This record gives sequence, C-alpha cells and structure tokens, in this order.
Amino acid sequence: MGTLFMVNVPHNCTDKELSEWVESSGIEVKQVRLVRDLVAGVSPSFAYVEIAEKTRIKEAVQKLNGHNIRERVIMVSEARSHPAA
Repeated sequence: MGTLFMVNVPHNCTDKELSEWVESSGIEVKQVRLVRDLVAGVSPSFAYVEIAEKTRIKEAVQKLNGHNIRERVIMVSEARSHPAA
C-alpha cells in the first residue's frame, strides 16, 4: 500500500467523491482522509488517499496529477512520512 497527497481539492469535496474520482482512473482506494478545518467544517484543499498494493505510487501520481475535479486542477504526489522524533 501507499499513500497519495493531493492539493487543491475542492473545499466541499466529500470522501466519497474523491474516492470515486481516484477509482475512475482504475486505482483501488483503501481510505480517504480529507483534512478539515474543525471550526469551519470544510476541507482546506488537501487530502491523503491510501491506495491498494497492486497500484504503484508513481503510476498513480502519473494518472492523477494535473487532472480536474470540478474545474480544480489537482496536484498529486507521494505522501512523505515524517521520521519519529
């Protein structure tokens, strides 16, 4: 499994909508985590999408990066892990 980092996600995008968008490219989604502003209850335009093992991260990035969700160009990269302190 790997995780994609997505920027410029529409503010009112749902987990389901983002998952369906990714899966429409033939990529199996395990989990979607939209990062939300707890006060306003909206996403501040980024998300993490965990994908199935059978899809390579680099291939997924190539398929999705630069494509649109509701007229917004989504920037996709491999999520980076932070080393434990």
